[in-house]
Amino acid sequence: MRIPQPSTYPVYQSSDIMTDLKPADFAPVAGLLNNTQITTGQYIAHIAVPCRDLEGTARWYSQVLGAQPVRILDDRVTFSFGGVLQLVCHLERRAIDPSPRAYPRHFGLTFLKMEDFTRMHNHIEKLGIKMMVHATARFADTPHEHQTFMLVEPANNVLEFKCYLRPELSY
Repeated sequence: MRIPQPSTYPVYQSSDIMTDLKPADFAPVAGLLNNTQITTGQYIAHIAVPCRDLEGTARWYSQVLGAQPVRILDDRVTFSFGGVLQLVCHLERRAIDPSPRAYPRHFGLTFLKMEDFTRMHNHIEKLGIKMMVHATARFADTPHEHQTFMLVEPANNVLEFKCYLRPELSY
């Protein structure tokens, strides 16, 4: 199976994009996520969340989490979030929840390798990003044991990153 490299993301014409911001202006931090575009299989996951400003969102997700901006329109920025999730951050100027909670609404990535989870966690700590939930083991001493941490991004969306000790139980 041949997996295309990120350079194969579609090129949008200036008439498609209503903003001066360009995905190339926001290179993701290296070594955190594999944002290779997946074009085989049946689907990728999609999630849409609000954001307060496009430039800040593009910068935060690319430089803090390593997501790859692939399209920026006048009202949204779309990311490859680890190559398996199309994350769309829609500009929302109305009130955004001032007191975010982890449950019932959050999203994130489940890493299949502990070293990748640890790399992301260490990167977040090094940047001084405030954790909503510090790294901890959940369901300890059960088959579903996993490491997890949560953080809140600038538009108060809650993200969770986790890694199961037994990757085959990640679902």
